[in-house]
Amino acid sequence: MVSQKKKSGAVSHQWGKYGIINETDLYTKEQEFRAWLVEERKINPETISKEQTKKEFAQFVEDYNTATLPHEKFYHMEAYERRMTALRSGEFVPPPDDAYDPAADMRALESTHKRRAIERETYMNKDQLQELRRVQNERIEAGKMKLLGMDIKQSMGVRMDGSMFDG
Repeated sequence: MVSQKKKSGAVSHQWGKYGIINETDLYTKEQEFRAWLVEERKINPETISKEQTKKEFAQFVEDYNTATLPHEKFYHMEAYERRMTALRSGEFVPPPDDAYDPAADMRALESTHKRRAIERETYMNKDQLQELRRVQNERIEAGKMKLLGMDIKQSMGVRMDGSMFDG
C-alpha cells in the first residue's frame, strides 16, 4: 500500500539539502517534529505512545533528509520564527533559498534608508527640545501662580487653557 503524501509547498527534492538527521536526533529536532505532528499529521504528541512516536519520527526523518517536508519551518523552527518576526516588524528579509539576488540587496538597502529618514523625523534636535522645556517650565510656573491666586500676566507668552487651573 503506497501512502499519498501532500506535497504542496515542498521546498525541493534534494537529499540532505537541509542536513541529514537520524532517529537519534529526536530531541534536537523535537520542536520541528512536534509542529509537523500537529500541523501535518493531525496527531497530538502528548497522547501517542513511545513506539508510535518512534514510527512517526522515522517518517519525519525520511521527509527531512529528502527535503520533502511541506514547509520551511519544519527544517529549522528558530530560523523561521526569526524570519517571520523580522517580516512582521517591516524589515526586508531576503528569500530563504541560497541563491544570490542583487535586486534583494538593493531593496534591503533602500528599506534601511527609509527607516532612518522616519527616525530622523520623529526626534527633536537640541534647540527644539530646549524650547519645549522652556514652554513646559513656563506653564508649570503659570499654573502655580494661578493656584496661589496670583494674576497671570497676559504677556507671559504661554497659552493656557483656562479650565485647567480654575478651581
